[in-house]
Amino acid sequence: MKITLSGQQVDISDRLRARVEEGMEASVNKYFNAPIGCSVYFSKEGEDFKAEVTVHPAKNIVLKGTGVAGDPYSAFDDANNHIATRLRRQKTKLNDHKGKTGLVELAHEAVFPLTETEEEMSIDESAPLTIAETDANIKVCTVSEAVMYMDLADECALMFRNSANNRISMVYRRKDGNIGWVEPAE
Repeated sequence: MKITLSGQQVDISDRLRARVEEGMEASVNKYFNAPIGCSVYFSKEGEDFKAEVTVHPAKNIVLKGTGVAGDPYSAFDDANNHIATRLRRQKTKLNDHKGKTGLVELAHEAVFPLTETEEEMSIDESAPLTIAETDANIKVCTVSEAVMYMDLADECALMFRNSANNRISMVYRRKDGNIGWVEPAE
């Protein structure tokens, strides 16, 4: 597994590099046989150190974890524990679904209809650019599984096909920390 270390205002010593490599190899190889890669980023935030770990254990799986502590070693240990928990959950989820088919459906593109004519269109220069042509994996799962996938990927929203009614739905994390669920009307 390729491990990339980087830091901002943090000296990556040989001792820290060895500890990170040993810890990540132990955590990731415990659950996945041939992981793709891992990156660890250290930064200084006031008096504390922050470690951000991103692991790519298998195709289409990216897990993220962070840790904050008074020294970079403890910050890494916190982040590594966070990642180990996510890896264990991901492996359990994969084992629970082993043998099932039809779990992923591919959405090819989204097209937004134009409701105004070209003369009526006013372009707001400060508005962000919206790009709608992309491929995305849309998982077929229950609402609770979608929340778990969203948490594992450390994302703020996830679109999925609800296995209960076979319709597209979305779960998202609200600003107050709770989970929201959007399901379009028929």
